[in-house]
Amino acid sequence: MRRDTLIGSLALLIIGIGLISYLAIRPSSPPEMPVTILSGSKYTEHAPYYDIAANYASSTDIVTVSAVANTAAVALMKEFVSSTITKFKTNGNFANLTSHDIVMMGFDKGRKESLQITYLIGSSAHTLSYIFTITEDTLGAHPNLFFKTFSFDTDPSTHSGQAGAPLALTDLFVPGSEYLAALSRIARTKLPAVIGTKLADADFIKNFILPGTTPEEKNFDNFFFDNNDLVILFAPYAVAPYSAGPQTLRIPLTDLSDILKPAYR
Repeated sequence: MRRDTLIGSLALLIIGIGLISYLAIRPSSPPEMPVTILSGSKYTEHAPYYDIAANYASSTDIVTVSAVANTAAVALMKEFVSSTITKFKTNGNFANLTSHDIVMMGFDKGRKESLQITYLIGSSAHTLSYIFTITEDTLGAHPNLFFKTFSFDTDPSTHSGQAGAPLALTDLFVPGSEYLAALSRIARTKLPAVIGTKLADADFIKNFILPGTTPEEKNFDNFFFDNNDLVILFAPYAVAPYSAGPQTLRIPLTDLSDILKPAYR
């Protein structure tokens, strides 16, 4: 009898432990459904564990030169915003959070992750640019910030004969020119003064954590024209410590006149 009682007690204990373990690891149902608002060129979503606010262009000035190119440009930028939002949600794994995750992240105390996407517009004689700033707070040591620029040619005579065509960095330069080496050299010369003597570090600027200013396309592809300058944007950590913030490198077009295509000089 005592043996049966002991076996019964052990069985109850095992069941109890199993129940506690299940409750600890099972996905926790959110207290409310996300509220999504779509309005013109804005996307807003408020969910139990995250907030999203995104702005994007529903039309561009390219429409004055090509309605087809305008539609394509808007679709290109909206796809970027959409994919950025999807990536944020996927990385957050919000639909599968366990009760342990919720407590560990502080969601049970009202903390939330957040994603904010904003943009500015820049233009020059032959280009139109949309400069997106993406700020992502995943409740780490600090929010993360990065850029994405979209530049479009507004003159059909300057780029493949297509008004409104999107511009890649390589499209700005004479074919065969060593433009990446030139941008790398100029960046390494100018950035110490841009960053400031207290935080500028030559090794960091080169490639201390990220590729920095190595002559690779991806290091300089967030660009736009502003008056007589080619502007390159660097996110925090790219060329300086996070405490230095993002960096804006302005290169006078005269410094690139020997390798820029005539239309962009």
